[in-house]
Amino acid sequence: MVVAATAALAFFAFCLLASVPVFVGMGLTAMLGTWVAEGTLGLQDMALGAYNALNSFVLLAVPLYILAGTLSEESGLSDRLFSFATTVTSGLRGGLGIATILACAIFAAISGSSVATAATIGLVAIPALAKNGFSLPRAGALIAGGGTLGILIPPSIGLLLYGVLTDQSIGKLFIAGLMPGLVLVIIMALFVVVTQRNAPAAKAPDLRTLMREFVLALPILGLPALILVMIYTGIATATEVAALAVVYVTVLGYGLGNLSLKKLYRAGLHAAQTTVMILMLVAFGALMTHFMTLTRIPQGITEMIADSGLGFFGTITLMVLAFLVLGMFLEALSMMLITIPILFPVAMSLGIDPIAFGIFVVLAIEVAQITPPVGINLFTVAKIGGIRFEQMAKSIVPYVLLMILMMYAVAYFQGLATWLPNTME
Repeated sequence: MVVAATAALAFFAFCLLASVPVFVGMGLTAMLGTWVAEGTLGLQDMALGAYNALNSFVLLAVPLYILAGTLSEESGLSDRLFSFATTVTSGLRGGLGIATILACAIFAAISGSSVATAATIGLVAIPALAKNGFSLPRAGALIAGGGTLGILIPPSIGLLLYGVLTDQSIGKLFIAGLMPGLVLVIIMALFVVVTQRNAPAAKAPDLRTLMREFVLALPILGLPALILVMIYTGIATATEVAALAVVYVTVLGYGLGNLSLKKLYRAGLHAAQTTVMILMLVAFGALMTHFMTLTRIPQGITEMIADSGLGFFGTITLMVLAFLVLGMFLEALSMMLITIPILFPVAMSLGIDPIAFGIFVVLAIEVAQITPPVGINLFTVAKIGGIRFEQMAKSIVPYVLLMILMMYAVAYFQGLATWLPNTME
């Protein structure tokens, strides 16, 4: 078994270096390794495992939340959202930067996607930031960093998949992401205030303007509140809320006159393409998990770490470093599917609450979204803003450090993640 596991993992590393799609690499590695270890009978079990991985009511939420996000993009709701956030923060130094973070946080509570949040808010915010004292690289880094809130603040595709992989309550995971997400919003906003010393003179909005912008943004502001209340109170499951979100955004888009059949088709096509990519990863990730379980790789790593004497801090640091390295080469969801079967038993052996570990993992994935050379948020913002990737990569470093500190905070103060879910009935 040891020889088969080593050979299979070496083959998987070769696939990644050869730029083979991650889901193909996982599938080939798992099938070859299982065939060597168990023969054709093992391949039959793997096929059944892939089917069962996709045969999940919870996974229906994935395309629905993605569709809600793409419909929001096509409906132009981000313009109203950013305008409201700008008005609210216009009396603060660096207010436009704070508005960008707030807009990212609110849109994150609709789309559940980091890339969608960065792209949608970036289209509106980059020109405005550039006109108000932000260099293009700093503006791009701010949006890429703020966009990562899309997979922490509920709803979250990352937390949803973590719940499926580890058999945890999706509703509790969503609620668990709220407090760490809000803390990150505050920390990022404070960072903008401290570093943006050349911001234009602050001018507080008058009450009439504030109320007008609030009324215009109220329909889209109501959706995140609706999602959180329904999940927290248990009125609806995460999947049911996702379906309601799609209906809400569709009706709102048509009601405002911003959504047409052409835009609806475009939103559906984009959501379908993204969903297929995610579900392919889930299916082939299940094959990889089967192979790892067969060869006892997770148990071996857990025993090795337990015998190493690293302690809690050393093991957490090892995890952080592993996620940082993997994030340089793998996109976020692939990294989750590969690491969860290995690191979840390790985290449980350390006494980390499974809900808190979910937030820890999603924070690690956030870092992966903005870590060069892969950092998909960086590529997305660089493309839409016409910003040099190399320059923006330097400006993103503070946001990476802030998120790493947040990972340690969640590991040591697990109540940040678990307190709110523990109050649910």
